Amino acid sequence: MRTDPYCGECGYSLKGLVDSSKCPECGKPIVEVLQRGTPIFKGSRRYQSDIVLFGLPLVSIAIGPDGDELRGRAKGIIAIGDIATGWLAFGGIACGIIAFGGLAFGVVSLGGLSIGMIAFGGAAIGGIATGGGAIGGIAHGGGALGIVARGGGGYGYYAQGGGVAGHYVIGPGRRDPEAVEFFDRMNSWTGVPRIGNGPAASFKMMAFALAWAIVAIVAVGAIPAALVLIAYSRRPRAPAR
Repeated sequence: MRTDPYCGECGYSLKGLVDSSKCPECGKPIVEVLQRGTPIFKGSRRYQSDIVLFGLPLVSIAIGPDGDELRGRAKGIIAIGDIATGWLAFGGIACGIIAFGGLAFGVVSLGGLSIGMIAFGGAAIGGIATGGGAIGGIAHGGGALGIVARGGGGYGYYAQGGGVAGHYVIGPGRRDPEAVEFFDRMNSWTGVPRIGNGPAASFKMMAFALAWAIVAIVAVGAIPAALVLIAYSRRPRAPAR
């Protein structure tokens, strides 16, 4: 087992640095970061900005184990970590107004498994859900289940796609007038182009839904972005020398 001293912040070897008060790599005081043994993960990071808004640091970063904490838990306006909670959250598990992660929960979420009002992911659950598999009030996906369902395979009260079932459907061999009227009306509200029911229809619909998700993310993301600009513009200035 490795017994040489090392920096618990960045993993840098501190062997032989008896006259130094700081880690040469990250600059942290040695008395705060000195560790022995085998570092589990050299890339662990902890950071919180001095700027605080609504009781939260503007930026919080927590990646990798630290002390007794096996996973970094970040909480801030902008949070980046193994587990991240914030207005704008990025992480293995992310929860926020806008969330990106392996597992994402948010008003707008994007992830391997995504849950939110507007959700996009490998598997998506939400009011409006788009993904390989999607469940929602309005669902788009390779497989879609919802009140309104569109996809390669889908089930809904109103359904459209390659292989669909429901009360009113548009699909191979069946074209209910009620479904045609409903989807034409919905398309006019959302700007969906006429896609049809061919083999590429579900891919075109996914691309269109992704474009809408990007628009929603940019629109909602403007809020924390504006807060960042306001905070930095008001931060204390160093006195001129």
